[in-house]
Order: sequence, then C-alpha cells, then structure tokens
Amino acid sequence: MREYGYYKWNHEGLKFESLTDYGDLLTMEEFLSMVEVGGFIDYDGYGMYALEDKQSNKKIRPSDVKKGQLLHGFTHVMWYNR
Repeated sequence: MREYGYYKWNHEGLKFESLTDYGDLLTMEEFLSMVEVGGFIDYDGYGMYALEDKQSNKKIRPSDVKKGQLLHGFTHVMWYNR
C-alpha cells in the first residue's frame, strides 16, 4: 500500500456523534484500499472521518485520498453511498 500524506488541521468546530445505522463503517485502511483500486470515486458517495464508535462532522471524499489530503488522527471512515 502506498504512503499517504496527512496534514495538520485546526480542530476547531470538530464534533462527534453516534454512528448511523445506514452507512458502512470501514477502517481507514479498508477505505484507502478501496479508493486505490477504484472501488470508491466521488460520484459514488462520501465518507465522514470516524473512530471505532463515533463519527465526526468532517467529510472525506475519494478525491481527497488521491490528492493526499487526509486528516490525521482518525481510524475509520463512515461511508455513505449515493
């Protein structure tokens, strides 16, 4: 698996909420692998940065991965298909 660039960001405005039951919780590694092989593209949907038991209000798109614009500190992604 390739190395990804993580960037520092301002945690201001970061909020967490319970996981929903209509998205798919993936580990960050699973999400990155899916993007690498073309399994997820922006048209398919979007994700929310998450931890094992809660999701944040910060969105992640497959194109963010391709650009190397990932937020550090999150272990999971809650994926929402269109």
